[in-house]
Amino acid sequence: MPAAITILLSLFMLFPFQEKDKTELEKHFMDGLAAYSSGKPLKTPSNLSRIDKSLYVSDNGFYETEAVRNRSYFQKDYFLYRPVCDASLPVESVMTLLCGYTDKTNFSVHLTQHCYSHATVEVDVPLSQLLGFCMEEGFLSFVGIESSDTDLVVATLFLVNTQLGYSHTFQFKIDPLLLDEKEGFFTAEGYTFTPIHNLKQ
Repeated sequence: MPAAITILLSLFMLFPFQEKDKTELEKHFMDGLAAYSSGKPLKTPSNLSRIDKSLYVSDNGFYETEAVRNRSYFQKDYFLYRPVCDASLPVESVMTLLCGYTDKTNFSVHLTQHCYSHATVEVDVPLSQLLGFCMEEGFLSFVGIESSDTDLVVATLFLVNTQLGYSHTFQFKIDPLLLDEKEGFFTAEGYTFTPIHNLKQ
């Protein structure tokens, strides 16, 4: 199914974009997501910079605005760097999770896809499966934090594929208390296969 999405995108880049094209892509997205088996955990990045006594950051640029970044955080535990997932660091944790560092967590997402036809499709899916599927298709995560307090973190995830010229955009709502438990449900809603502008880094 992922190969089918790539072929469809290649064809649609050559011909005018029609409603049926978008509808077919949206269906293939959900079908491919359902069929995807989670891949291997992401490796610790090599570009870590120390920002605190035991806190490190990996920053891989921004999308459209400097507030929307591919940025993940790690804590050093002796000789190991562990992705941050801690209610005391809600912004850092959410950015790290949505950039794909979901190892040793068991989060799921109630995902609502708003379709070109104005219909909606809802599905429950592991967060690792959603991100792994998109990343395997060549989409890179960029995260913007809209708001953060003790009860709720609201973040927008842009999954960007500059080669194909499309992005998926989802707004996540996350209870920060779940971060300490390393499991639970997030909610997300948004759109797939939106044409993009040039990526800025």
